[in-house]
Amino acid sequence: MYIGFELKKIDESFFDDFKYFLNIGNRTLRKHKAIIRDTVDKFKNENGSLDGDKMQSNWFPQINADIFLSHSHADKELVTAFAGWLKSNFDLEVFIDSCIWGYSKSLQKIIDNTYSRNREGVLDYDSVLYASSHVNMMLNTALMQMIDNCECIIFFNTPKSVKPDQVMSKIISPWIYSEITMTKLIKNRSLNSYRIKSINENRTFSELEIEYNLNTKHLLNLTTYKLHTWEKAGLENNNALDYLYRMFT
Repeated sequence: MYIGFELKKIDESFFDDFKYFLNIGNRTLRKHKAIIRDTVDKFKNENGSLDGDKMQSNWFPQINADIFLSHSHADKELVTAFAGWLKSNFDLEVFIDSCIWGYSKSLQKIIDNTYSRNREGVLDYDSVLYASSHVNMMLNTALMQMIDNCECIIFFNTPKSVKPDQVMSKIISPWIYSEITMTKLIKNRSLNSYRIKSINENRTFSELEIEYNLNTKHLLNLTTYKLHTWEKAGLENNNALDYLYRMFT
């Protein structure tokens, strides 16, 4: 990651044609979708164990993208349209984090159906927790790698992702909390290091709600005014990103 931005106060009115950009964004999502396998047999080693590296590369693939979009699952359509806007105006490749969130839920079910049931066919609680720890570790690792690989990250800070608080914003998504925290911990890489190369957030039980303090002071404030200014520059790819960065220097 070279730089991070925080985007607030954006809705469908930002787009001239929301459905047009949403369609472009959906094409990007479909291109990034992995081939989901309904069995773990392919990943079995000779000793009967599962190859975690192969599972992670298949279910949570690394995508060659310029921008990492972190967002609430409830904002998925808005974020997908924004990805389409970035692709249409600047020909920038965008990674939408929810693109792989859902894979963790699917993989969890497959592992549980294969390994977490007792002789009576009932799910064993400890086995489910053990499998979940592995699946969540794979997903979190994949997300951290993507943040490190992308030139910049944009965090969609909307009321659907963050709870306003008088002292500090509160967030209940563990994935967003992890992503934004990691943008503080991951060492910022030089711009040249990128240019040379030219789950599921939905909660099952509504009564469980865990809050985290979310510090976004290290992210630059990306406004819709700046987005429109960026759009009017009429640039693409690296030139477009360079123009964006210069607006903050």
